Amino acid sequence: MRKFSEILGAVLLFTLSSLAQNTISGFITESKSGEVVIGSSVLLFADTTTAFIAPLRGTSTNKFGFYSLPDIPEGHYFVIVRAIGHRTIKEAIKCSTEQHSLKKDIHLVEEAVQLEGVTVEEIHEGQLTPVMSRIDVPTELIQKMPALGGEKDAFRVMQLLPGVKAGSEISSGLYVRGGSPDQNLVLLDGAAVYNPYHLAGFLSAFNTDALLDVRLMKGEFPAEYGGRLSSVVDMTLHEGTKERISGTGGVNLINSRLTVEGPLSDNMTFMISGRRMYLDILVWLAGHSHDAPKYYFYDLNAKLNYTISENDRVFVSGYFGRDVLKSSPTDYSVVRDISWGNSTGDVRWTHLIGSSLFTNFSLIATNYDFSSHLQDDINRTTLGNFLGSSKIRDLGFRGDLQYFMNERHTIKFGVEGTRHEFNSSGGTIILGSGGGIQVNMSALESSLYAQDEWSITPEAVANIGVRVLSFSEGKYLTPDPRISLSLKVSDDVTLKSSLSFAHQFLHLINHTDIFLPTDVWFPSTASIPPSESWQAATGLETTLLSDEYNASVEVYYRNMKNLYEYKDYAFTSSDNSLETQLTRGDGNAYGIEIFINKRMGSFTGWLGYTLAWTKQTFPELNLGKPFYPTYDRRHDISIVLSYRLGQKWEIGATWVYRSGQAATLPSGFYLYTPIGSSIPTPFGSPFVGTRLWSPHDYVSDRNGYRYPAYHRLDLNVMYNRKVFGLDSQFSVNLYNAYDHFNPFYVEIVTDNDQQPPKPVLRKYTLFPLIPTIGWSFKF
Repeated sequence: MRKFSEILGAVLLFTLSSLAQNTISGFITESKSGEVVIGSSVLLFADTTTAFIAPLRGTSTNKFGFYSLPDIPEGHYFVIVRAIGHRTIKEAIKCSTEQHSLKKDIHLVEEAVQLEGVTVEEIHEGQLTPVMSRIDVPTELIQKMPALGGEKDAFRVMQLLPGVKAGSEISSGLYVRGGSPDQNLVLLDGAAVYNPYHLAGFLSAFNTDALLDVRLMKGEFPAEYGGRLSSVVDMTLHEGTKERISGTGGVNLINSRLTVEGPLSDNMTFMISGRRMYLDILVWLAGHSHDAPKYYFYDLNAKLNYTISENDRVFVSGYFGRDVLKSSPTDYSVVRDISWGNSTGDVRWTHLIGSSLFTNFSLIATNYDFSSHLQDDINRTTLGNFLGSSKIRDLGFRGDLQYFMNERHTIKFGVEGTRHEFNSSGGTIILGSGGGIQVNMSALESSLYAQDEWSITPEAVANIGVRVLSFSEGKYLTPDPRISLSLKVSDDVTLKSSLSFAHQFLHLINHTDIFLPTDVWFPSTASIPPSESWQAATGLETTLLSDEYNASVEVYYRNMKNLYEYKDYAFTSSDNSLETQLTRGDGNAYGIEIFINKRMGSFTGWLGYTLAWTKQTFPELNLGKPFYPTYDRRHDISIVLSYRLGQKWEIGATWVYRSGQAATLPSGFYLYTPIGSSIPTPFGSPFVGTRLWSPHDYVSDRNGYRYPAYHRLDLNVMYNRKVFGLDSQFSVNLYNAYDHFNPFYVEIVTDNDQQPPKPVLRKYTLFPLIPTIGWSFKF
């Protein structure tokens, strides 16, 4: 493969362009750990008395810490490297005609700096980028956020960003710009994770201690990503420090975790991270192991990093996670047996050809499975069962090449192929009649992409690309063009616009009346076309008060086709064909997002506001009339604050306000009287009298009711000190600090205390004020 890469690189360098006169390139790493620094700014200044008025050139490091500055004339320069949490480095260099290329690796020193907020990747210092709707979330910030049970969660922090909505109080799922969670491409070291949640969505499946980089792209992602409609969550694991064996850990009321990393040799490092929830152990210790449901989850991350040479590195990484929920034989609840889990593996080789062509090749394996058996028992008489399972096994290859052609063009192109194997079933057995769907098939999904980051002028930059996708089932071949443009209208103001198209061949359906993981994944076929969408967005970003504040406004419109839902009364027949159980519809989403971020000082944080609409139309649902999905929320406000008191104390706070979610509730009742019955109902009320009269709900509109608005304040106080020789942090979290009764579930019941009895609306609250504590440590 290496020989093939070199031949291909030589051909590309020859056919695309002649080599630059001088090229400065290298890797940016941390001085102690040796880990790469992703997204650091690399600026080139002339060595003159006016050197630092404005940089001559600028770029940023890619996911592997590599940068390249081609077409540099002969002369003396300064290279300045800046990255969040690191000391700024300035080094003098000389370019001459004798040196065709200059390799300059730079090592950064970690430093406690004031810049601590979320980074919206819109404007790098001295550098204009065409990226839109991309947000980098530092893992250090995630560790400071308040959390229920003290368990920090990257997905719950992303829910606080504009354009991202939470499904419910117990869900860490991401609903991005009118899309459902299955429309998000979640990548961990390049491998797709199908169900990135623990505890039925309460926590994400990723241990924050193991993450090096977290990046969210909302709809407007470049052509190098594909296969999903709404967003990309791209996460990178730690590589392991070269310094010494070290680690982090923590204990809280939900689970414990431990991460260990270090060198295996001069050229090899490792990282391994594990986490386990111990509710089942606590139940056993309390003596209730025979009459309480048993639940636990675990996850394990591991990564091996081997440096072959200065131009070649190999990474081997894996993720393994599982959730198990079981009811004891004496427990008559609905839940009987549910388990789900993910496992991924990735072998990645990066190879640098010359100083202008960076290559990356990966072999990726993914396995996802879930199974559930839900049973409703009344007096030990089985009235209905739900039996569901979903298994997906992927084996794929991906190759990416990044070519720093010249000062104006940086080209990326690549190929990806994945073989999917599906084995899914889902349905309800009613009184032994059977029913449900069965999916057993395999399919090949492949794609080819090319994109060009084009510096049109110093004030205008574009990213133009296309991704061509094919899917063997149904023999689909679809192009997805993408374009984004940035225009710098002043030193502090940038205008951005983008237009993107996307297709999705994998679909997820959840039975909406079962509030447990009853997911069934299924592929597109000749009769089930892929979901598709196009999205247009435009926005403005500016910096204020000497870059202390960053503010942005974005407006978007999104059109979606070929969305899928279960039909009303699905699974009530013995027909188990997929097509007969599903209905197809369309949707659209539009809104405005406002983001104000204070990035410097001991007091940091942000304010996010989203005004949005999402509508769907299914010919076979709601009488063909448009309706709002459950996750449609008109207003969404989030305030995030962090304050440092000296070296030992830190305070964090988050406040959220969301319009009520949409729900389907009866708008009235009607009486059903069996044929041949003529017994009247006393007092004219359907709720009193003989059982021959039976009240039935009348539902006028799907999701026509709105829950009351949701709002909540969370607080977090952290104290740092040495304990047993370990650098430790103790945290106290207050979830729902002012104890607001947010409705989690609403239903209409009969109030028999009134005469005559009347229907009333009853609201159920899930979480009151909950104080929790946690301990984190480093060694």
